[in-house]
Amino acid sequence: MRSPTIGYAALLFRRLWKFLAAYAAVYLVAVFGFYELETPRPGLLNSFYWAMVTIATVGYGDIVPTTANAKIFTLGIIATEVFLSAYLVSVVLGVVSEEAQHRALGTLGTNFSGHIVVLGYGGVGRAAVRELLVAEEKVAIVTEKADEVSYIRSLAPEHQLFVTVGPPADLEILKRVNIPAAHSVVVCSPDDTVNLVAALNVRSIAPKIRIVVSVARPELKATLKTAGVTYVASPQDMGGRLCADAAFRPDVANAVEDLTEASFAADMTEYLLTDRTPVSTQTLPDAETLVRRQTDCLVIGYARPDGEGEFKTVLNPPSTFRFQPGDAILLIGSLENLRRFHRWFGTHQGR
Repeated sequence: MRSPTIGYAALLFRRLWKFLAAYAAVYLVAVFGFYELETPRPGLLNSFYWAMVTIATVGYGDIVPTTANAKIFTLGIIATEVFLSAYLVSVVLGVVSEEAQHRALGTLGTNFSGHIVVLGYGGVGRAAVRELLVAEEKVAIVTEKADEVSYIRSLAPEHQLFVTVGPPADLEILKRVNIPAAHSVVVCSPDDTVNLVAALNVRSIAPKIRIVVSVARPELKATLKTAGVTYVASPQDMGGRLCADAAFRPDVANAVEDLTEASFAADMTEYLLTDRTPVSTQTLPDAETLVRRQTDCLVIGYARPDGEGEFKTVLNPPSTFRFQPGDAILLIGSLENLRRFHRWFGTHQGR
């Protein structure tokens, strides 16, 4: 991914090389014209000096043309210089304007790394971005509507949020959001076909990246899993389950909604265990006691990778369960308690 500064310099050079060539030509013509037309001949050093002073419009007056031919020639050089100066100003202004437009639309790309890419800014994309920004993640967004860019950019500072415009499945657009350096990708265009193509293109660029896809048709889950998608979400399925819960156990539905919205008073999260984390080899009762005493958060389960590296989530494990490094511990707590856990645990949430 090119640096915005390098891109600006390259664009400026591409526009100015003709001017630089013309400037050099005029300078050399001025040098040799003054040398040949002035009497007596002023010498090459004085000719080079006079040409630069004249073209730069400094006009020291220490070396001036004295013959009629040299004076006429000087008028031509000065007129040419005026034209070149006007051309230079127009080119620079044009490049500055074009660069500003590129920056506004995000077409120069980003150098983010370890970020999360959101492809599509429909209903699912908006909700995903909101949650990611609350969790203080770095986010790169691809939207198909240019008029949304300024609003999206206002949601977070530039060091946390990058926005660009284009088709979510396009390879050039994927490179623009620096997919190879990203932590994971959320594919959530309203079109399931676009999502499938985008997932395949992402996998071709970054074979090991985590890909999360939102689909309207649940029957596509198996196809997407076969295509290498890490996780497939169906908003319709989730919405249907919440509606069913709300029909006869509304508080359960409310609790699920609250726990999946990071901006609410409570949240659910996970942390990866290592040899150095406070919880790494404890039994479930010991871990619950330790976490509760230090942070008031609740341990609700764990996730453990299988032989192929796929994590299996277990909620409410038996009291005989023992954690081990490499597991992910699942917690719920108030936002304040989760901040305490973060400070105590010493690592970033998620995996």
